[in-house]
Amino acid sequence: MILPEWIALFRLATGIVKSGLVLLALVGGFSTLPAAAGSGTYVPYSGIVRGTEGADPVEVSVANETGAPIDCQASLAHWYSDELGRIAPGGELTLTLWHDRQTGALNLLNTIGDRMPVEAVWCASGTARTRLKLPMAAGGSQAAFHFACHARDDQGLRCDALDG
Repeated sequence: MILPEWIALFRLATGIVKSGLVLLALVGGFSTLPAAAGSGTYVPYSGIVRGTEGADPVEVSVANETGAPIDCQASLAHWYSDELGRIAPGGELTLTLWHDRQTGALNLLNTIGDRMPVEAVWCASGTARTRLKLPMAAGGSQAAFHFACHARDDQGLRCDALDG
């Protein structure tokens, strides 16, 4: 009866391996505690740029030429978004972004003046949305961008640049 002995030996070896893995995981987890405790005081991310020094204002206006309200939002770096405003039919939203000449980034300032890089500006009606085409390039930038949003049956919502 070699088979039952082999099964018993296999079960014993499996139990030892499992115990060893558990012990290894515990030792590995506890060995990082002294490093975390001894890492010093918390230092916030220092790459945040505050204020408008070295940045040029860029006025962005969006006119709602549809028959329904539209909402505009900015998609910001690191998966954040910010509500820019709701535009009534026939109304207009105007906001200022800040263009960094060195990096080409367009930034929205938060309430304490931190620059928040804008990845995209979206406007949406109840059934469709569209992205505004804002150029992001290093060097000089246009001082203003004007868009008119229209409801199109075949294309949904469309916001066209009026500046060319």
